[in-house]
Amino acid sequence: MARVLFTYIVPFLLPLAVYLAWSWYRTRYVAEHGGAPPRLEQGPWPLLLFLGAVLAFASLAVTALRHGGGPDSVYTPSYLENGQVVPGRTVSKQP
Repeated sequence: MARVLFTYIVPFLLPLAVYLAWSWYRTRYVAEHGGAPPRLEQGPWPLLLFLGAVLAFASLAVTALRHGGGPDSVYTPSYLENGQVVPGRTVSKQP
């Protein structure tokens, strides 16, 4: 669950969280110093969704490039050994 959270959800929602934090700060600042607070319904929602999708895609690409096996590696699926589950892994072929 943590992998899904940090790979998909956090990068997608990060631009939205930054914008909402800025809006909250700006509203408090305006309340103390006067002026008009920012209106959330006029926010850059399509841009925030696009940036979130780009960040999620970038995190997936980095994960695939850093943790994937090479083209010469062989995947060994998980199996049971003496009642214990041995997790799957990729192993490089030896020449």
